[in-house]
Amino acid sequence: MRTIKTTILMVLALLGVSTYTMAQDAEEREAFSVTPSVDVVNKYIFRGAYQGGGASIQPSLSLEWGCGISLSAWGSTSIADFGNKEIDLSISYNIGGFTAYLYDMWWEGEGAKYGHYKDDHYFDLELEYCFGEKVPLTILWSTFLFGGESAELDEDGKRMYTSYLNLSYDFDVKGVALTPSIGINPWKSQMHDEFGVLEIGLKASKEIELTDKFSLPLFTQLIISPAYDDVHFVVGLTF
Repeated sequence: MRTIKTTILMVLALLGVSTYTMAQDAEEREAFSVTPSVDVVNKYIFRGAYQGGGASIQPSLSLEWGCGISLSAWGSTSIADFGNKEIDLSISYNIGGFTAYLYDMWWEGEGAKYGHYKDDHYFDLELEYCFGEKVPLTILWSTFLFGGESAELDEDGKRMYTSYLNLSYDFDVKGVALTPSIGINPWKSQMHDEFGVLEIGLKASKEIELTDKFSLPLFTQLIISPAYDDVHFVVGLTF
């Protein structure tokens, strides 16, 4: 009788361990996600500067783990001028409202050799902090740490550490998500030869419902660039 009880207890224990393991595996699977997306825009603006080529298609692929680590790839290719091509790879870590990114940026264009890391790749460290829903302010700081030497060295051969500061604020007005922002060049860099405001922007995003099951994710953005004495109006779709 004791043997039968022992056997039953062992079976129940094994079932319990098996159930717990399956639950853990399910949680781990849920913690990992793969997100493909694509933007289609009438023009590509980077930190207040027009990148040329007109309308562009910009695909992205993101792999995210529940521990806060993400790997992403993002690209931009002109629809009108296939010579324009950019590929950016990144790794990021998020904890609470803080996110750190390390980017490998390459935008030498179609036909250029990808492996020229010293001159053609820019390794950009970005630190971002979002204060949360009560104060939806986001602060981002970016610095080119190394790479891109053909443009990152000044006339004395010293690295300029091109940097960028962006402040943005999110809020909603009658179902339209609005994001005013300002981007600043803090010192002499390859973006601008002195302190200056690279961009002042206002972005509006809205889901346009076409049917009960399908909506069109539309955004528009007005960008004024005092540093370049320029202005842009961007419209795009996100899928």
